[in-house]
Amino acid sequence: MIVFKPRQVFKPHPVLGWSLAPGAQIEVPFRNNIIQTIGSDGWRVTPGQTEAAEFNFAVYGCSFTYGTGLADSETFAALLQNSLKNVNVLNRGVGGHGTVQSFLQFRQDVKKGVVQAAVFGVISDHRFRNIAHPQRMRHFLKMDWYERGVEHFPIAKQDRNGKLEIDYVAIWQPSILRHDFDVFLPNDYMLDQATFSVFKAITEFSELHGIPVIIALLDQLDPEFNIAMLSGFSNAIDVSAPWDKSHTFLPKDIHPNAYANRLFSERLLVPVKGLCESVERKI
Repeated sequence: MIVFKPRQVFKPHPVLGWSLAPGAQIEVPFRNNIIQTIGSDGWRVTPGQTEAAEFNFAVYGCSFTYGTGLADSETFAALLQNSLKNVNVLNRGVGGHGTVQSFLQFRQDVKKGVVQAAVFGVISDHRFRNIAHPQRMRHFLKMDWYERGVEHFPIAKQDRNGKLEIDYVAIWQPSILRHDFDVFLPNDYMLDQATFSVFKAITEFSELHGIPVIIALLDQLDPEFNIAMLSGFSNAIDVSAPWDKSHTFLPKDIHPNAYANRLFSERLLVPVKGLCESVERKI
């Protein structure tokens, strides 16, 4: 099956809301002869993996991590793979996913014993994906979401003590097109706190299971959010690239281009090698 955008290979998933269809191929419409490959395991292919690898290193995130518009070899996961010969880099990026979905997948991978170190790719828009924010919910009213059969997605909530709770929201909410909800929406501080609660849960879970983790900030669209993340999490690093024509596929597509992904991989390489060395010491 060859399609023209990742959303066309989304399939319903009971935990994540949606996932990728195993064995699918995606032809990039705005670049010539670029085919993206989904492996038989339902994840974006990372060239260079080998059965001789000592352990797996996973990169979680959204379309920035998946690599919309990029060839399999151009994603920053693939570029990291080129420099990590004794490690298999798993690309766990799925278009539209937020931090909650990345956390749920991370928990599954850890419990199955298939990941020993991880990076969580973050963009500022994840703040809206991590709760049922109308700004994000309106995206789900496009007919291809309905045609894919996706019914719900997980969101972050907090109890009275600030502890993370994960709930599910129905994806089809036509009423949000007919009303202005701005007066009822959480402010920036409340939005940030919901996302912080997810990363606190990720940190606690990773420490409990001895899995070293890095949080990688991939965009610069909300500098205050980036500053707050860097201040709140000692394992957060800013590897972001500007949102301009030199670093994206603009005007045809908003996603980071091959040059930006090279920057991501170059800025991540040293800290990722540090993570991998800590894993090797345990083996």
